[in-house]
Amino acid sequence: MSCTSSRALGALALALAGAGAAGAQTSPAPAPAQAVQPAPAPAHQPAHTVRLTLVQALKTALDQNPRVQQSLLTIAESGDDRRAAAAALMPQVAAQAFGQRNKYNLDALMGLPQPGGPELVGPFNWGQAGVEAQVSLFDLSLWKKWRASRHAEDAARAQGRAVREEVAALVVGQYLRALRAAAAVKAGESRVELAEALAKLAENQQKQGVSTKLDTLRSQVQLQTERQRLIQAQTQRTTALAGLGRLLDLAPGTRIELADTLTAPVLPGGGFDEAYRAGLAQRPELAALDARERAAANLRQAAQGLRLPTLVASGTLGSTGLQSESWAHTYQVSVGLRIPLFTGGLVSSQISRARSEESRVQEARRDVRAQVGYEVQVAQAELDAAAHEVEVSNLAATLSDEALLQARHRFEAGVSNNIEVINAQDELARATDNQISALYRLNQARVDLARATGQLEQTFAR
Repeated sequence: MSCTSSRALGALALALAGAGAAGAQTSPAPAPAQAVQPAPAPAHQPAHTVRLTLVQALKTALDQNPRVQQSLLTIAESGDDRRAAAAALMPQVAAQAFGQRNKYNLDALMGLPQPGGPELVGPFNWGQAGVEAQVSLFDLSLWKKWRASRHAEDAARAQGRAVREEVAALVVGQYLRALRAAAAVKAGESRVELAEALAKLAENQQKQGVSTKLDTLRSQVQLQTERQRLIQAQTQRTTALAGLGRLLDLAPGTRIELADTLTAPVLPGGGFDEAYRAGLAQRPELAALDARERAAANLRQAAQGLRLPTLVASGTLGSTGLQSESWAHTYQVSVGLRIPLFTGGLVSSQISRARSEESRVQEARRDVRAQVGYEVQVAQAELDAAAHEVEVSNLAATLSDEALLQARHRFEAGVSNNIEVINAQDELARATDNQISALYRLNQARVDLARATGQLEQTFAR
């Protein structure tokens, strides 16, 4: 029985080592079917349980997260602004109909007495019905404002993609933290099972007179230490899953089960230059700034267009007549030219404001480009370091497991006391924790690199 429990922990370490070295997608060896003395179950049982892969969690967040929904509303509002700007360039058509009852003083209307004519005319009823239309034939300012609204909508869409990338980074990071906590729980359960077996071994050795009471006490202390570590790991798993549920906008109390395991990811190829170019081409923040700059340029041109003449055509078509007589068809067509002579500084102020926006966008672009370079450089450095850490931690876990096996055999043979066993247990626990942490850092560095190059959602949502 004691040899079996030691081999169980060794299998866990070797499985993690194989996953880290080969980059395979296989999960570590399963933990024992029943954990020893798990953390107390909550009094309130969740009403709903969901089992999620990383892809499912990411899609759920991008469908339900409030920040994503708010960005969609912003995009819809920018579309309304574009349609409003386009409406100013379209013909405006209205139907009209009205009737009047009039009575005039003819002398007052003509401005002089009418010899032999009536002083009053009416009352009489007359009416008019028809349509009138007006269209701008040439107005450069309105045209440029419409172009600016299109670029503003593009900027809103790009900013919406940036929000999705931010939410995706939070969700993937939280899912990885939950995977790390789950791996720590499995390792803790194996260590508790091993500690129980070693405590039982020390007790049997004492009964046979091979070891002392002190050996038994040391093994009991080590058992309680491993149980405490397991409780802490279970608590970290619970809090990590609660944070994930919050990001996914799930109902409070929903229980989440992770369908994935913590394994080494497939590492991307290419160097800094390639990743940096990808970041400049695909980061949505830069796309939003480009659209904002084009919108500001169009607004500046729209302000300059206020100094140019505008040409407007209008016309009416209808029927007019007295109520008691037949009506006649009438129409009126006019073309008007408006030339601004003095605007009171309105044009210059709008031009200055648009130029300030262009300068602001250019400075923001310089800052974002520098930030992209920094994030790519740091992510690649952390990715390379984490990959080496995984290799080192895999070897350390294998050696620690072998050392524990040797110390246990020496204790069983009565060659030494269990101090060597306890020390080997601590070393193996430390090596396993380091292995889990190295795998987590490797996955997180892969996430950071995808985020830096603007490819996070397309990388992890497939």
